[in-house]
Amino acid sequence: MDLKLKHLVIRELIKEADDSHAEVSDRGGLIDVHSAMAQQLFEGLIAAFARRSSLTHGSFNLENEADYPFISAFEHYLQSGIQAEDFQQLTDIGMAQLVSAISAPAAIAASGGYVIFTQYGDERYDYLLVALVRDKAGIALDANLNPTEVMEVNLEQLHQAARVNLTSFQKGRDSYLSFIGSKQKGEITQYFSAAFGCTDVTPSRKSTGELIRAARDFCNEHELYEQKEQVVEDVVSYLERQRSEKQHASLPEIEQLFDAYIPDEKVEQVSGTFSKFANGEPYQVSQEFQPHTSTLNRFAKMKAKADNWQLDFAKRSLGEMNSNKEIEFDEASQTITLRRLPTKVINQIREALQQNEES
Repeated sequence: MDLKLKHLVIRELIKEADDSHAEVSDRGGLIDVHSAMAQQLFEGLIAAFARRSSLTHGSFNLENEADYPFISAFEHYLQSGIQAEDFQQLTDIGMAQLVSAISAPAAIAASGGYVIFTQYGDERYDYLLVALVRDKAGIALDANLNPTEVMEVNLEQLHQAARVNLTSFQKGRDSYLSFIGSKQKGEITQYFSAAFGCTDVTPSRKSTGELIRAARDFCNEHELYEQKEQVVEDVVSYLERQRSEKQHASLPEIEQLFDAYIPDEKVEQVSGTFSKFANGEPYQVSQEFQPHTSTLNRFAKMKAKADNWQLDFAKRSLGEMNSNKEIEFDEASQTITLRRLPTKVINQIREALQQNEES
């Protein structure tokens, strides 16, 4: 899916770790989005953001909008026609709020860097991405081919980043903010989210686990007992697919999975209700979130190890005896039966047995 770069601003946030003083340098501003280097930087930035497996999701603190100048500036920007000059004004306010937030005592250990503001989109969504990056030492050759040190922007490591799904915000969806950041006891560094007025943040880890819990509870509540295991399996498969394609999971899309299993006599009562169920208490699953890898693996995979063997398989392949699953477990005899072995596996087993006989 092609992404179009629309606006790009680069500024410098100056602050040393363990120093409360912070300021914005005079350098930087609007960058020509048509230049080859701007495109290269943009592509590297988007790739780095996509590689992050753990995102925190939420929304703006609209109830206390007066306390967060960036929110009102952001809303004004969307209403202004989204021109380059308006984008630069938005970034000026964003930088001022970053200076204020990183100067707070709680952020004393944080240090500055280069702040990249970019707006981009595809045929479905428009995004605003703000990222804090730093530079790293590299090696170049001078005119006489002598190695010399150069400093380059380190796009491999995003120290902080916040992305707003502009389309979702304008449509009034509940979750449109995604954050990454330095981890301290499992929480994102608060100064970055505070600068942009983010609230109701839900870690992707929690959203992934709570979604699967909500799926089971929803089936139980509506007496979909026979469909429950297949529904949960479909939800896990959907999350795995979205993760592999580096796409967000969407509650409306998951709701469609549920609706396909609802019996005709319950369609009027149950159809179209899962999103609200999962988004509410006690689950609080975001309308959109990025599936969390390790959490999803716990639900999707089974791993076991003994002295002479180990197992690693998808849980959806496992069942009790006579379940017609690929892997069947007989608790009485404490055995596992593997069914429908691929030809390649059969040949590997045959060769191993022959080697045992010859040895």
